[in-house]
Amino acid sequence: MRREFHWFPAAVTGAMLVYSLLPIVTFTLFSFNPSPFYAFPLTGFTTDWYVKLLADGRIGDSLVASVTIAASVMVAATVIGTMFAFFVVRAAVPFKRVLAGLGFLPLVVPVLVLAAGLQVTFVEIGLPLGFGTVILGHVIYATPFVTLMVMAPLYRYNPALDAAARDLGAGPFTTLRLVTLPILWPGIRSGALLAFLLSFNEWAIAFFTGRGVNSLPMLVYSLQRNGLPPTVLAYAALSTAVVAIAALAVLPLVTRLLRGSK
Repeated sequence: MRREFHWFPAAVTGAMLVYSLLPIVTFTLFSFNPSPFYAFPLTGFTTDWYVKLLADGRIGDSLVASVTIAASVMVAATVIGTMFAFFVVRAAVPFKRVLAGLGFLPLVVPVLVLAAGLQVTFVEIGLPLGFGTVILGHVIYATPFVTLMVMAPLYRYNPALDAAARDLGAGPFTTLRLVTLPILWPGIRSGALLAFLLSFNEWAIAFFTGRGVNSLPMLVYSLQRNGLPPTVLAYAALSTAVVAIAALAVLPLVTRLLRGSK
């Protein structure tokens, strides 16, 4: 059966793609421009800005800091977010909706407000601002996102599978380890990757709670305070390429997850 072509949805989709991709294409083009000024036409082609970016020792230190923080946040947020998903979906306790709503507040609170509140809280309870407080802040920020990713397959999960495992002699922990978690694994894995990316690219919480911590977003912010150097555009192009590669790597997992929901 031949499908009818609808020009209006296609035009809107094309316009949105152009609107979304045009800034990325623009800063990528200027990252290869020999001139430090941003104006068309381009004066040539060079990779000098990338060489200067990678030769900057601060980049390596900031990259190590960002990866360390993001990896720690990924582990903690994945564990806590998965447990919270089980609470939201399966727990039968009074005021569950109220408690679940409080747990999802970081999704709707502006990040700057959350960052300022975290700074005040950490100072008032006597926690020294540094790597630890940045990780704690990012875990609070990223955990609800992980919970949402795990809740989707958990709502579709058939509890009869757990009952069958117990009938075959498996205990609660064995059932969780060998039956429940493997089925939920695509959602958990996607949530973990999302938590890593959220933490890696987050600036506000790191700025407010990370005294002495110089992550990559904070380094980029410090570089552009007196103007936008081309090395920042080179960093933006590189980070966009890394995120795009990661997204393409996760796409088959998301596709399988969506097909399994049908």
